[in-house]
Amino acid sequence: MIAVHREDVVAAERLHAESDSTIINGVYGMQGTHLLGLLAHTMGNLDRAAVHFEEALTFCGKGYRSELAWTYCDYADTLLQRAGPGDREKELSLLDESLAISSELGMRPLMERVLSRRDILKA
Repeated sequence: MIAVHREDVVAAERLHAESDSTIINGVYGMQGTHLLGLLAHTMGNLDRAAVHFEEALTFCGKGYRSELAWTYCDYADTLLQRAGPGDREKELSLLDESLAISSELGMRPLMERVLSRRDILKA
């Protein structure tokens, strides 16, 4: 997460190459493929990030709602940057899902993050 926060591409590439999502799950307390998606996004490999986020959505959809809400939002960030065909529509859908869950669970920081991204899309 430090590499992601610092936007450290070199560290993100190294960590992504060395990472195993099953190990990440136990060590970092977050879903492993979600973290791999964040690392791939930081590296600039947006297609790979999308694959990781799709895997994370599948896993988190089994009852990990708070992690699911964060994954929706982070995945939307990747689609915003990638800007491929159909990405904008999917991005809006992901943000709506994230907002619904974060509102239901009272996750104020995530709610504010999602709302700011939706405002950017409307501008």
